[in-house]
Amino acid sequence: MNFLDRGATMREANFDLGDCFCEITCVHGHSVRLFNLGRGHYAACDSCRCYIFLGSNLMSSWRHETPDIWEANYNSVKGYRFVESC
Repeated sequence: MNFLDRGATMREANFDLGDCFCEITCVHGHSVRLFNLGRGHYAACDSCRCYIFLGSNLMSSWRHETPDIWEANYNSVKGYRFVESC
């Protein structure tokens, strides 16, 4: 997956992926939060109610989380639009 390719799908999703995934911003200026579901890393814009997959096992933080945390993270984006990457 190339996150530097800023195709239409990314713009429609309101995400602007910078030079690295730690620079993800919403194109509307809303706060974006990062979260894990297992070893998968995601970013969500709660204002726009959408989220996107960033990659797997890129950060070690998921190793210190529990299934309860992942369930809470999953529940936090229920009803949000999942955006496929370009």
